[in-house]
Amino acid sequence: MNVEEYGALWEHTTIRILDIRIIDVNISEDPNTWTIPSNSFLLINGKGKIRLGQAMHQVKGTYILHASKGMCLDFLAKNRMEIHMLSYSSPESEESNSKSSQTFTHTDSLQVSFGFEPAYPLPLFEIMQLIYKQWNGLQSADRIRTKALFYQWLAEMLKQMQEYRKSRTKLDRVEQAVHYLTRHYGEALDMKQVAEMLDCSPRYLNKLFQLQLNTSPIRVLSQIRMEQAMKLLVGTKGTLQEIAERVGYENGYTLSRYFKKHYGVSPAFYRKRRESNITDVVPKTFEPHAALKSHYAGWVGGTVPKVEADQIHSEQEVTNLIGVPMSKSSAPTVPRAKTRMLATSMGEITIPNKPGRVVVDWSLGEVLALGVTPLGAPHSLIESNQMLEPYIYDQVGDIGNHNFISFEKVLELEPDLIITWNSAAYASYARIAPTVVYGGSSYGSVAEEIREMGRILNRRTEAETWIKEYSQRVHILQRTIIDKVSTDKTFTIIDPNWGEHVTLVGNKGTRGGKAAYGLLNLKPAGKVRQELLEPGLESLDIAQSSVGRYVEDYLLVLDNGSRQVPDQSSGTPWQKSIETAHCRVINLDWNRYFLSDPLSAVLQAEEMAERIMTRHVSLT
Repeated sequence: MNVEEYGALWEHTTIRILDIRIIDVNISEDPNTWTIPSNSFLLINGKGKIRLGQAMHQVKGTYILHASKGMCLDFLAKNRMEIHMLSYSSPESEESNSKSSQTFTHTDSLQVSFGFEPAYPLPLFEIMQLIYKQWNGLQSADRIRTKALFYQWLAEMLKQMQEYRKSRTKLDRVEQAVHYLTRHYGEALDMKQVAEMLDCSPRYLNKLFQLQLNTSPIRVLSQIRMEQAMKLLVGTKGTLQEIAERVGYENGYTLSRYFKKHYGVSPAFYRKRRESNITDVVPKTFEPHAALKSHYAGWVGGTVPKVEADQIHSEQEVTNLIGVPMSKSSAPTVPRAKTRMLATSMGEITIPNKPGRVVVDWSLGEVLALGVTPLGAPHSLIESNQMLEPYIYDQVGDIGNHNFISFEKVLELEPDLIITWNSAAYASYARIAPTVVYGGSSYGSVAEEIREMGRILNRRTEAETWIKEYSQRVHILQRTIIDKVSTDKTFTIIDPNWGEHVTLVGNKGTRGGKAAYGLLNLKPAGKVRQELLEPGLESLDIAQSSVGRYVEDYLLVLDNGSRQVPDQSSGTPWQKSIETAHCRVINLDWNRYFLSDPLSAVLQAEEMAERIMTRHVSLT
């Protein structure tokens, strides 16, 4: 990449700063994987390895990465990494490409990804800290200062990038090999020839790959081919044989075998899911409060990111860009005749009298319970709780994963109200639309949760009706299961789907624990009560061979469909550890049990009770 031409491109580019955050990556044997929702600069301090696309970056102190939108980042920290992440969008990037130097092609636009070790990191950290301090300001002047500071940081970064490029005499062999594999993956490649081109032996090249990437050239080539095959499956109507030939395999059978080994599903299954607008092959979601930790000193919760819209030069520019003038709080307003004032934890704000275009980043069930289908929500919440599908009457716009919201997508939806769990994101959301911080877990009862949502959406009557129906449904459930199953019987819930450990599910948070131990009042097994519920933990990871010690009468297994979970003590170590003659195993669909809002919980409890009673009757 030509640094001069890259810098010149920025002279003709208008950007919107979308997201500013500080993230901790702790030491782990397994990589942390993120999908970047927008073009992002990452200023990193720590030690470890970072895979960006096909390139592996060694971090030994301070490091700068630029990741383009949609790329995957894998972090493997040898000690704690602190990452300063600034994300932006560039609506004029395509136009800028045509105006820039003729030698600067489309592929060299702002979508380019790179990384380097700055020689003088202190100025970069100092300017970034100033940006953070300015970030919460919602006035136009604050927005201008933030953008000015960003360009100051960018100029310093480009200056140090030039010095780094001058001091670097040539690309190392691994980087050259990855670059060659990326360009020639569709050919019948011989690693001996690749090594000869790099003036080394295949054995030495493999050793370099193991040292830098912790893998082999063959596996890197396989990953490149799999990613290209995935794109062709979605973007074309080509047959499996045609796609196989385009990505370097002799036939469709070989491609299918490698694809299933790599992703866990067949190419046909993956294509069918994508055609049904299901974006993840095997979705893996996480509780929002455990995903990221914010270092902003004055913020509540210490968790995920925050994000914003543009940093521009005047209130008129705000009006031109967003479509409505900015109020004193810097949030878009709506006509007075259709608005009302709402007292919130962030102060009094003006919102629509009865919001219709609502975006939520977590509280999906609470909104659906009151008859409102959100305009936008994270796809990860919808896909991982299929219980709610019958309540979604309209198409819901995808705003990303709940841990990495795409603020570009939120902006495109033009909501009239945003409901977020994350007070740290308030300043960012408030630049897009009126925003309410709603903390379902902070309320003392389900009735309080729903009444608060009814107040926000101006649906108080609907809230009271739903609360009454909810109480009746829970009462019927509790009486029915008591009549069918002895109160002395104990229950254990496990999630065995992610890694070498098995997760014991508690009575808080996600994965059906609230439905089982809260709504149905099921009795936990002794060790589950002692080690999980009494300490107030949401979950507990245990060795697979230890599951039997936490199980007594009933075992509820959350199955994500990626493996067979038979009702007998065979197969995996956790299955062998239980005595099925004395334990009744009940399989539950993981994708119906992720959320724990009041609507999801009562639906889960009803299905869970039916499964328990059916299993009980069949064995009595």
